[in-house]
Amino acid sequence: MRKISVLHLASFDGNIGDNANHSGVSYLWKKYLPEYEFDITPLEMREYFWKWRQFDDDFAELVNKYDLFVCGGGNYFELWVESSPTGTSVAIPPEVLRKINTPCLFYALGLDPYMGAPDVCVDRFKQFLDYTLASPQFLVSVRNDGSPGSARRVLGDEYADRIHLMPDGGHFVQPEDHFHPELAPGSRTIGVNLAGDMLDFRFASSNGVTLEDFKQTFADVLSNVMRRLPDVNLVFYPHIHKDFAFISDFIRQFEDHFLRRRVTVAPYLHGQGAEKYFFDLYRKCALNIGTRLHTNICSVGLNVPSVGIVTHPQIRELYSYFGMPDRALGFAEEAFAERLETLVVDSLEKGEEVSARYAKVMEGVRSDAEAFLGTMKGWLDSVL
Repeated sequence: MRKISVLHLASFDGNIGDNANHSGVSYLWKKYLPEYEFDITPLEMREYFWKWRQFDDDFAELVNKYDLFVCGGGNYFELWVESSPTGTSVAIPPEVLRKINTPCLFYALGLDPYMGAPDVCVDRFKQFLDYTLASPQFLVSVRNDGSPGSARRVLGDEYADRIHLMPDGGHFVQPEDHFHPELAPGSRTIGVNLAGDMLDFRFASSNGVTLEDFKQTFADVLSNVMRRLPDVNLVFYPHIHKDFAFISDFIRQFEDHFLRRRVTVAPYLHGQGAEKYFFDLYRKCALNIGTRLHTNICSVGLNVPSVGIVTHPQIRELYSYFGMPDRALGFAEEAFAERLETLVVDSLEKGEEVSARYAKVMEGVRSDAEAFLGTMKGWLDSVL
């Protein structure tokens, strides 16, 4: 086994979904790349967002101290960042990139044009790819949230054909068994995640359905389910701090007896290791419903029935990748309430069938992961 030092630029603090991703990546690398022992130093991406650090010559000098540089596990190839020299959050200027001698892996990133992809950003990102895709020093991959299709649609076949697919590590999150006071003995629990960030984007609607409409409709559906099925409770998952405000506002729609007896909220956790508790709760629920990407990624990976509420196109794209578009519902779609209630009740009553379907889907996800990790192994063997 060869030990290699790795500088990993990603988000490690503040979003439990990121921690799920890192958990799965660690599992996969140990399983499929046993020839290497990865000694990983985390470098927090948000410190660059907060302007605590800069992508400057000091960054290049830092990267060159390691055997391998990895940028992975986030939506960092979003194409709206006009202030960036690459048009994305991976804002490494060309002159700095050229000073990096260490092999660089861009791993399972989200390529996201949905908040805008102005020409200046697309052109800059193409210049970044012209450099990285042409050199054996770099390996570039995107995740299974519609990013390959976005690459083809926005960048064109010339680029898309050279960018690899690597499923998000959250599919392979490794929780540990814990006691959960959020779960009432003898009850079935529906886990619910409501993303509290980017609300103007998430709840923009072309047919007049507002955020307030959604909250009332969704609460009515959940209340109806609890009335129909007396053994069903709810637990709400806050993935980031902004989710708390949304959850607090949302649960006011419920009747008092539901709130006091059948509704709980999971703790807000973050940081490496916190996912072991948090996603154990996910896997012990009978059904998970959510608007966040990792709510849906991790549920499918854990073979727990799920329903994706589409407030971001990535959710629909994810379920299309799975071959299960029926499990994603747009919040403003016609007959949303009726369709959602039917899908929720059906999922609860046929949970074993849905779980078996997810297990079959995960065979394909694992196959895609194995394919890229084989490519990655060959690349590592050649550049290290």
